[in-house]
Amino acid sequence: MKGMGLNMADSPSVSPDQLENTRKIGARFCGVVLRRLAEVTQERAADFMGVSASTISRAKEDIERICHLFAAIGLQVAPLDAVVVSRDDIQALERMAYKYLQSRIEGGTD
Repeated sequence: MKGMGLNMADSPSVSPDQLENTRKIGARFCGVVLRRLAEVTQERAADFMGVSASTISRAKEDIERICHLFAAIGLQVAPLDAVVVSRDDIQALERMAYKYLQSRIEGGTD
């Protein structure tokens, strides 16, 4: 990719398993987006975007490709009220909880 210092010849090839995994994740994202759009309705989404419902309908054709792209570049789809936590943060929390519980068991305190 020009300007990013990446040379496609230097990047490793993608395995069939990785391709399939990316496809599955993209399909799951697409399902989430389309279900949410059905809940909100195309008309309501269009009103929020200042476009016609037919524009939203046409945009639905691109959703699958966009969701596949998100999966390919490591992004995820989440509702606005969701709290997204990194795997590292979860592991740190688990370690702290384990140490806390271990100290409680070893110390015999309640």
